[in-house]
Amino acid sequence: MHGPQQGNMVEAIHEQLGKQGRRIAQMKKWCAIGTILLAAVIGLSTGGSAAAEQPTIIKVGVIMPLSGPAGPWGQIGIPVGEAWEDLFNKEGFRVNGKLYNFQTVYYDSLNTPEGGASAARRMIFEDKVKFIVGHWDTSFLAVAAITNPNKVILIARNGNEAVGGGAYNPKKMPYVVFGTPSHERFISDVKAIVAAFPDYKRIGISDSTLGKGIGWDYVDRDLEAAGIRYHHEWYPPGTTDYTAYITRFKEAGCDIIYGAGDVLAAMMITKQRWDMGLKYIKTGTSGGLLDPKMYIDVSGYDASQGFIAEHAAPWNYKQTAVNPKFIKMCQDAMKLASERLGKPYNYTAWTDWGPSHLQILSQAMEKAGSVDDPDKIMNAIRGGTFDTNAGKYTMSGEKTYGSPIVFGSAGALSIIQGDKEVYFSESPWKPLP
Repeated sequence: MHGPQQGNMVEAIHEQLGKQGRRIAQMKKWCAIGTILLAAVIGLSTGGSAAAEQPTIIKVGVIMPLSGPAGPWGQIGIPVGEAWEDLFNKEGFRVNGKLYNFQTVYYDSLNTPEGGASAARRMIFEDKVKFIVGHWDTSFLAVAAITNPNKVILIARNGNEAVGGGAYNPKKMPYVVFGTPSHERFISDVKAIVAAFPDYKRIGISDSTLGKGIGWDYVDRDLEAAGIRYHHEWYPPGTTDYTAYITRFKEAGCDIIYGAGDVLAAMMITKQRWDMGLKYIKTGTSGGLLDPKMYIDVSGYDASQGFIAEHAAPWNYKQTAVNPKFIKMCQDAMKLASERLGKPYNYTAWTDWGPSHLQILSQAMEKAGSVDDPDKIMNAIRGGTFDTNAGKYTMSGEKTYGSPIVFGSAGALSIIQGDKEVYFSESPWKPLP
């Protein structure tokens, strides 16, 4: 499908995601009103006396797209993020015997360096926030340029320019932590796919030209070192007709096309390769799987079957051990998000991003014996071992990144089966040199 019809489909996708974002905003409003009313009732019934120890609140910022074309992708993780935080705060954490809770504040980056920098300035100078978690968009360098001089700890993903030997510099960025190893995760994704399909011919890797940079040089190096056969195609931002790229993948002998996180592009490639009669080509993309029904709506039911994506449901992991307490909390958070939205909520991917980063931060504060000394907290993070929703890992990367600040990942994948997300395979994390 090309031309106006395809353009209408793209608009429909964004409209659908925009409606979900508005429902989330409305849900947050009513939850806030309910919390105020509940507090008032408790206050009246107790005569205003404190029934229990009141925690000290630590504000934590999340800078990511919340509006514009990428806005829905930022909004989709908020329901489970807020539900998980509410459950985490029931117990809280203690530093030097004092009880603390987190309060996450979301800032819109517009998915641009300028938007990210503006959000960082507002967060630091106006709202006095000292910690950022869950960062994943294109504004990393712009945000880091503001956070580091102000000693604000930034827990983000790596990848693109943020790789060892790339723009990341441990001396200039001493307050950066890579809590989600997206670069290494992509490599493990490909390895897991190859392990699942040992008779594969060649893997096609697709990405927008916006993603070009030293990070991909390192991907090429690592894939070649692993002996993986692949072919790379780059498309301009805003592309909707991928038939020429699919044709080149076919001519290169690819029987799998795996994208670098552009979900809409992956949906269109999935549909168009099916329409071209290339049904033998498997498709997928890095990043968590959204609601499978969205892929079915865009690509078609048959074309979407077997679509591959990253998986973050710790109760399904086969090769990665996760604390049973954390597994239950993630499951409870998914249920709570569904109750608040009034419909099933299936997006698990955020549980090992923002929430996992909060676990790292709280445990580092406990180890450091401080909630406000960034140097002590960073000393606890470097080379430290942390137990999270993603698994228990020791920060590594002393040689590769110049500092042991890269956390691990379960490296699990899922596929679409029917209209469900089903666990597919796993590539266990190996510490970096």
